[in-house]
Amino acid sequence: MSTDYYLFLNLNIYAIKLRPRMKFFVFAITICFLLSACKKDQLKATAIEKIETALTGEVNKILIQPSGEMLIVGGSRYAFSEIIAKPNNSASWDYFKLDDADGKAVYGIANFGERVYAVSFDGKIFIKSAPTSPWYFVQTGAWEWFQDIFFTESNKGYVVSGNGYRSGRIYQTDSLGHLNKVDTFEFELCDIDFPQPHIGYACGYGAVLKTGDAGASWNLLNVRGDYFKAMHCVDANNIWAVGYNGSIIHSSDGGFSWDKQRNGNNPTLKKYRFRAVIFKDLNTGYAAGDNGLLIKTTDGGKHWSEFEHLSDSDFRCLALHPDGSLWVAGTDGAIFRILE
Repeated sequence: MSTDYYLFLNLNIYAIKLRPRMKFFVFAITICFLLSACKKDQLKATAIEKIETALTGEVNKILIQPSGEMLIVGGSRYAFSEIIAKPNNSASWDYFKLDDADGKAVYGIANFGERVYAVSFDGKIFIKSAPTSPWYFVQTGAWEWFQDIFFTESNKGYVVSGNGYRSGRIYQTDSLGHLNKVDTFEFELCDIDFPQPHIGYACGYGAVLKTGDAGASWNLLNVRGDYFKAMHCVDANNIWAVGYNGSIIHSSDGGFSWDKQRNGNNPTLKKYRFRAVIFKDLNTGYAAGDNGLLIKTTDGGKHWSEFEHLSDSDFRCLALHPDGSLWVAGTDGAIFRILE
């Protein structure tokens, strides 16, 4: 779209010198041309399967185990929690409504080995010690919005929290859900990822953080300009983050410097509201967001193309299945499996 954009600028600069009617004509022709070019760039999947489940609320995270087992969490923030699970090669989903969640949605899910952890609104942690074990509930002393969780060791995990943009925390937890360390920040935190046990990143409202000492300390990185809702680390050096205002940022040197691959504050760009990002490798990645937004890059984020419209739901999470399919899900229990 870069060539089209420059053509747009040149035509409109020329139009300034024209009479009002001619200005309108040139502007209209330019817009039609750009819309036509965007349409040609749209991606069409080989197959799209809408997954029917018992979920009715927001779908917030998808966890796919190496075995192929899938767990999907969500609910309604103040009303109810939902988890569904499907063993590999199973045709049906098991549905769990966590009554102990006291009517609060589940937002993050992670595993270490066979153990699975999920975090909920009001500082709740749910633990499943083995595939056939029941979920059990831990009410922590932090009555906050737990938004994501990640485990780096069998007895060491990290939880990010945040609410109202102005406050956020990173907690360390053991395998039993006991919080034993907390770092507090003046901005909401939404996502956390550890490409290595001692190197981790977290993102949130106008901020990206990094630890190089397994969470003993966190440093604010030199990147601003958006409400960063999600991030993905391909390795310790290559990190992508996406913002709710439409920005996509990438670092190839461990967060020392950043390339703003898409500037969400640019008024000439189509407005995107990102909520999720995932990369298959250093070249191929996906980002998703509100109103069924799903885009893809095959050159490391230099260029992105939209998929044809799948849904009016706000997509909140992405996952890559070992079978090569892409999973995307969001509001109203919407879940799609995509084959390209």
